[in-house]
Amino acid sequence: RASTSTSPSWRPSLNIFVGLMLLVIAIQGCYLGYVVGMLTTLEKRFGISSSPSGALLSIYDVGHTVAILAVGWFGEKAHQPRITGIGVLLSALSMFLLALPALCFGTVPDDEFHEEKYKLLYIEDSKCDSTRFITDNGDCRREKTEHTTALVLLSVGQLLAGIFSAPFNTLAYVFIDNNIEDRRRSPFILGLLTSMYAFGPAFGFALSAGFNQFYATLGTSPTGLVPSDEEWLGAWWLGFVVCGVLYLLAALPFFFFPRTYIEERGMELQALRHKGENKPTLPPFEEETEQSGCARLKESMRDFPLVVGDLLRNPVYVTMVLGWMFGSYLIAGYGTYLPKYIETQFGRSASMADLYAGIISIGAVASATAIGGWVLSRSNVGPRAAILLLLGSWVIVFASYLSGMLFSCQQPSIHGLEHVEHMDSWNFNSIQTCSSHCQCDAVTHFDPINFDGINYFSPCHAGCRYYADNQWRNCDCFNSADAYHGVIHEDCTLSLIGYIIVMFVGLFLGNLFFMTTMMIVLRSVYDDQKVIALSFASCITNMLGFIPAPLLLGWLIDKSCILWHSTCPDSPGNCVIYDNEKFRIGFHASNAGLQLLAVISVFACWLFSRKQQFPEEEDVEE
Repeated sequence: RASTSTSPSWRPSLNIFVGLMLLVIAIQGCYLGYVVGMLTTLEKRFGISSSPSGALLSIYDVGHTVAILAVGWFGEKAHQPRITGIGVLLSALSMFLLALPALCFGTVPDDEFHEEKYKLLYIEDSKCDSTRFITDNGDCRREKTEHTTALVLLSVGQLLAGIFSAPFNTLAYVFIDNNIEDRRRSPFILGLLTSMYAFGPAFGFALSAGFNQFYATLGTSPTGLVPSDEEWLGAWWLGFVVCGVLYLLAALPFFFFPRTYIEERGMELQALRHKGENKPTLPPFEEETEQSGCARLKESMRDFPLVVGDLLRNPVYVTMVLGWMFGSYLIAGYGTYLPKYIETQFGRSASMADLYAGIISIGAVASATAIGGWVLSRSNVGPRAAILLLLGSWVIVFASYLSGMLFSCQQPSIHGLEHVEHMDSWNFNSIQTCSSHCQCDAVTHFDPINFDGINYFSPCHAGCRYYADNQWRNCDCFNSADAYHGVIHEDCTLSLIGYIIVMFVGLFLGNLFFMTTMMIVLRSVYDDQKVIALSFASCITNMLGFIPAPLLLGWLIDKSCILWHSTCPDSPGNCVIYDNEKFRIGFHASNAGLQLLAVISVFACWLFSRKQQFPEEEDVEE
C-alpha cells in the first residue's frame, strides 16, 4: 500500500497525456490532409480514376468504423492509455505500408529513371507524325497490372490506418473526461483535442504543398519539368514516411500512464477519512481483475444490445448524433474536395490549391473549434444554451455554402472541345483542320500546350513537329510559331480572394461551437455509458457521414467533367477539364443541403432537451 500511495510521484500527469494526444491527433490529421493534398499526384502516378480515388479515401473510415465499436465496448474496463499506445504504434506500420508502392514499383515510372530514353519516347508519342499508327502496347498492360497492385497496397494501408486509429477517438477522450478533476475544464480540453483534427489536415495540406515542389525521385526531373506542368510528379511517398516516424516517437510514453487517476485520488480520500483506523483501502479495480477475460467478454456481448437499446431510446442523444453525422460532411465532403475545387475553379497549381485549402482549415475550422471550446468552459454554458449556440453557428455554415456559389470563373477552353446544346453535353473533336495529317487519334495522353491564349489537347493536336530546349516548336496551328506548356486560365484572382474571405469568415463563425456535439453526446448519458455512447456515435458518423461523403461528392463532381485524360486507350482516366458552373453549383448546393439537415437535427435536439433531464442535473437534485 505504501508503494501504491507514492506512485503518483513518478507517474506522468494527465496534462502530459493531453499533450501527447494533441501530438498524436496532429499527426493523424496531418496524414489525413496529406492524402487529400496528394490525391491528384497519386492519380497521375498510378493511373487512378476519380471513383477509385474517392473509394480510397472512404476505406480509411471503413476500417475506423469496423474497429471503433469493438475498441469502445471492450476497452471500457481495459488499460485505456496502453491500448491508445498500441494504436499509435500500429498506425506507424500503416504509414510505412502506404509508402511501400514507392519501394515496389518506384517513385516514378521506370522510363523516367532514364532521362534520355524518356525524353525520346515523349517526343515520338507527342509530335505531329503522319506515319503514326495505333499499336498493341505491351507496356500499357504492364502498367495496368502495376497500378492495380499499387492501389491494393494503398487500400490496405488506408484500411489499417483507420482500424489502428480507433483508440484515439474514443478511449483517449473518455480517459481524459473521466479523470479530469475540474469538470468545467472538460469542454475546453476536448475542444482543444478536436481542433487538432482541423489543424492537422491544414498541416497535411502544407506538407503536401511543400513535397509537391520536390520531384518524386528527389532528384532532377526529366525534360525540364516544373511543378506547374501536367507531367510533374511530386514526392508523394515522403509524407507517409515522415508521419510513420512521428507516430513511432509518440507511441512509447503512453505505456507509462496509470490505468486511472481516480483510483489514486480515491485512495487519498479514503486515507483521510480513515485516518487513525487500521482499515485496508482496496482499489476500485481489484474486484474486476479477479474476473477472467473470457467471462468479461461473455458479459460484454450479452449486455451490448441492451446498452445500444438504451442509447436509441434517448432522443437528445439520437438527434445530436444525427446532427454530428450531417455536420461531418463539412470535413469529409467539402474539406476533402476543397483543394480540387480551388485548383480547377480558379486555375491554380496543386501545391497552391493545397495552401489555400490549408488557410481555410487553419484559420476557420481549427481555430474556431479551439476558441469555442475555451468559451464554453470559461462561460460555464449549460447544455441547452450550448445547443442553441451550435444551432445558430451551423445556420451560418449553411449561408456560407450558398454565398460560395457567387464566386465563379470561366472554365478554360480547349480547341476542338465543343458544347452540344440540344444534348447539354460536351464533345471533343480530335481532328483539327490544321493538324488533320498528324494522326492524333493515337494520342490519348493529355499534354496541353498554348499559344496566344488558345489551348490545345497535345502538341500533336497543334501540329507541333520539333521539341528543343524544353519547348515545342514549328507548330502548324500557330503558323509555325513556338508553343508553351500548360493551359491558359482566365485571371480569377479577385474571385479567389473573395471566396477565401467569405468561406474563412463563415466557417470560423460556423464552427465556434462544434464541440457542443461531443459535449452533448457525453453529457446526455450516464458515466458507465460514455465509452459506448461515443463509440456508437463515431460509428454512425463514419458509416453515414465520412464513408459515403467522398463517394457522393466525387460522383457529383464527375458529373461536371467535360474532358477526360488517360494514358492508355482503354482506361477511364481522370478528369482534366470541368464545366465550372456545374461544378460550382453542384459542389456547394449538395453541401448546403446536407448542412440544412444538420441544422434541423440540432433544432430537434434542443426541443427534446427541454423535456428531458441530463444525468448531471439528476445528480444535483440527489
